[in-house]
Amino acid sequence: MGARDELDQALHPKRTGDLDAAVLALEALLGRRPAHPLALAHLADVQIRRGRIDEATAALDRAEEAAGTTTFTSRLRGDLHYRAGRFRDAARAYEVADALGEKGAWHLVQLARCRLRLRDLEGARGAALRAVEREPSQAAGWLVLGDVAAREQRFAVAEDMYSRAHDAAPGDGFAYAKLVEARLLRLPPEARSREVEVLLKTTGRGNRHLEAVLARMRSAQGDTGAAAEAWGHTAAEHGDPYSRRMHGFSLRKAGRLDEAAAVLGRCLADEPHNIPVFRAYIAVQRDRGAFEELRRTLEAILPRAGARRGAYYGELRKLPAPRAPDTESGSRPR
Repeated sequence: MGARDELDQALHPKRTGDLDAAVLALEALLGRRPAHPLALAHLADVQIRRGRIDEATAALDRAEEAAGTTTFTSRLRGDLHYRAGRFRDAARAYEVADALGEKGAWHLVQLARCRLRLRDLEGARGAALRAVEREPSQAAGWLVLGDVAAREQRFAVAEDMYSRAHDAAPGDGFAYAKLVEARLLRLPPEARSREVEVLLKTTGRGNRHLEAVLARMRSAQGDTGAAAEAWGHTAAEHGDPYSRRMHGFSLRKAGRLDEAAAVLGRCLADEPHNIPVFRAYIAVQRDRGAFEELRRTLEAILPRAGARRGAYYGELRKLPAPRAPDTESGSRPR
């Protein structure tokens, strides 16, 4: 069997969405062909999807050592940085992929999302416009254009962009939720949450993205406790990392610091490279004065922190020295 056939066979689990099996298949291939650049790049892609940032970085570095930087590895480098919350680095990687001639629009959509995260609205709009020009039948570019317009408070334009996204992908729950959210802005603030609750019982039943809209609407009304409950329900029902992170953030905003610490601590254990979670968890524990608990958590996660080890060590060094164990009054060491 030739190298191409071996790779095609190893990629079958990835195509079917079985990421654990994909890792095993690709590692088996790499056991026979250690410097296979495409197998290494695909292994990096699978590890990014699994949230294994260190493993993805190692595979991607080996792929580029074997065959140099390509459009594929540049896009993957962007995905890796984006997943870790390093949006400026991600934007640079997507720009490299584009300069090298990357086809399709995914890297442009991701570049637009990075620019939006960095508050560069013009840069976000430019990248998203190029994405929809290249692939007008795909929803992602229209969604980012809607996000840009919403950030600029041009709500009619945002609704139009989200409508185009929904037309492009009528079965996409995220596009539907964004369109609903834009239309809710026409209603009085006090009526918005009630409208979403109705939709969740009818056409939007089970749509976790619509449940997220409900949480945001409650937060916008100043009901931080209800927003936290909504995020908690979504996290419990769906278990996705985003909902769990937002549950932790909303608990912190609601002043429920003990609960926020527990949720954010679990999120950080699952995503040691996530910078916003890292910062929020440390802030909550400092607000609680829970320095020993913070120390134990950081030390437990440290072996899996990878490129973020320096940040973990830095926070550990800032902590007060551990208290000596209490001794009985009047007792002396022997």
